[in-house]
Formats: sequence, C-alpha cells, structure tokens
Amino acid sequence: MTCTIHSLYIYPIKSCHGIRVDSAELVDTGFQYDRHWMLVDDNGQFLSQRQQAKMATIHTRLEDHWLVVSHADKSDLRIPLQQAPQTLIPVQIWGDALQASTVSDAADDWFRDVLQMDCRLVFLPASEPRAVDPDYASPDQIVGFADGFPLLVMTLASAQALSEKLGEAVNIERFRPNIVLDGCAAHAEDHWANIRINDIIIDLPKPCSRCVIPSIDQDNAQKHP
Repeated sequence: MTCTIHSLYIYPIKSCHGIRVDSAELVDTGFQYDRHWMLVDDNGQFLSQRQQAKMATIHTRLEDHWLVVSHADKSDLRIPLQQAPQTLIPVQIWGDALQASTVSDAADDWFRDVLQMDCRLVFLPASEPRAVDPDYASPDQIVGFADGFPLLVMTLASAQALSEKLGEAVNIERFRPNIVLDGCAAHAEDHWANIRINDIIIDLPKPCSRCVIPSIDQDNAQKHP
C-alpha cells in the first residue's frame, strides 16, 4: 500500500499546543524537540491536559535557537533549545521514575501564573535516558516525555471516519499525532507492522490506547461531552 504524508507535528512541551511543521529531524527519541520539556507538579508528577485542559492554550514555536512559549494573557517566554542541565529533580511519568533538569525560575513562574498552580518546567538531559517499554522494544531504544513511544502515526481517514460518526468535524490535532498519512483507509494503521518513508523503516509495535484528550478542543481547551 502506498500513502502520502499529509502533515507532521511536534509537541515541544508535553500536553501543550503542538506545532505543524514542514519537516522534522528524526533522532533517537523521535522527532527532535518533541516532548523534550514537561510540566510537573510540586510532587514531581507530570501534568497533562487530562487534569489541566488549559495547557492546550499554551502555544509553542521554534525560532532560531529558541523555544518561544506564548499565551493570550502573558508576554512570550523564551527558552534556549540547547541548555546544560541545571538542578536535577525526581519526576514521575506513568510508571517511570526519572531525574529531570529544571529550566529556570523565570520559566516556573511563567507557567505557575498561566495555570494558577504550583508547577515546574523540566527537560530530560541526555545523561538520563528513558527506555521504551521493553515488551515492545529493544533495551537500547529510548523515548523522551511522550507517554510511551517515540512516534504516533495516524491516517487522516481515521479522523474523518470519526467526524462522520459524530456528525461534526474532529480536528486531527486532537489526537496529537506526529505523522499523519493520507491515501489509506480509515483504521488501516491499526494493522500495519511498519511503514517505510524513503529509506527509513518505522516499526509500529501496537495501537495507541486513547484517553480523554481527543475530547478537548486544542484551540480553546473546551471539553466535548
């Protein structure tokens, strides 16, 4: 079966608004800068739209050597794309306990002000690799702060099929994919073992277990009943 790439997305800060990009560099953890940063609460537990739907309204963009974070109620926050680890703190993402680096007090204050809660922004330094679930990957395969795997692949037809069943348009960005493919049947991706893009073969070890996030409008953070 031959499909075409419809769109590519990266999500620099886990669970914040994503960026549609024309190209993306593939690194060991997935697309470069994808889920490189993460917000944690004062217990080090990761934050997501599951608890804080307002995170969808925090936008990001890449400019030269900076990650620029924006929100309608705040001045932009600029974070260097390349930063030496600062203070390491224990964080928890699902069943993984890790050491992550803080970014800055200014970044923490910015997100606390937007979300109106105690939180910190962290990133995963190269010295603290996070392994992919060994049930589906070899021991040397790693991931950033994505829920479990470096890439999420989806067909455009799957989102269109859901829209037809629901009777209203469902933007594919609600599913937070990295690679969206066109020219294939709805849900075909559930049955593929791998895909080949030019000379790169991407294994597809399992379907993604979906959560409540696709019910959240990524433009205004409103939840659909």
